Amino acid sequence: MRAMARRPTTVLPAAAGDNLGPISGEATGTSGPPVGRTSRVGRPRATLAQSARAKHAFLEAYAQWANISYACKVAGVARRNIYQWQETDDAFALAFNQANEAATERLEREAWRRAVEGTPYERTSYWHGEPVGTDHKIEYSDQLMMLLLRARRPDTYREKVDVAVSQVIKTVAGVDPASVL
Repeated sequence: MRAMARRPTTVLPAAAGDNLGPISGEATGTSGPPVGRTSRVGRPRATLAQSARAKHAFLEAYAQWANISYACKVAGVARRNIYQWQETDDAFALAFNQANEAATERLEREAWRRAVEGTPYERTSYWHGEPVGTDHKIEYSDQLMMLLLRARRPDTYREKVDVAVSQVIKTVAGVDPASVL
């Protein structure tokens, strides 16, 4: 039988108030598998300060871009960490909801700007392949305007569907329609 190699003892930097110490039983005088904080091979776990910085970087990026995947990429955080933090950290969950609201308000502002103020653009006109002039225009978005109106006054601007049911009674030989109703 081959002897199994033991994992070397790793001492991770302690965060404030962290008294876990070494992660291997060897260093504490006990035998058995590592206890306390374990790390993946070649990659130590983040300290509390690193974790707090990562959370802050993610929340800032999420509030700006309104996209979890992109915010994770910008902050250098694995997507699974976000969901774990939401489940285990009430302060992060609250901050995530606030960042979500800020992101939604940012999107609403941009929709309002495009619908009301418009988006300026230039268009060059050509005749027989030669440029003959440049038009400066502002393009407005009627679809965004309708979405904004539906969100603010759904009773007035929602799509109304009128479902009218009319009763059609066919006479079957030998059956009086009034007796069926």
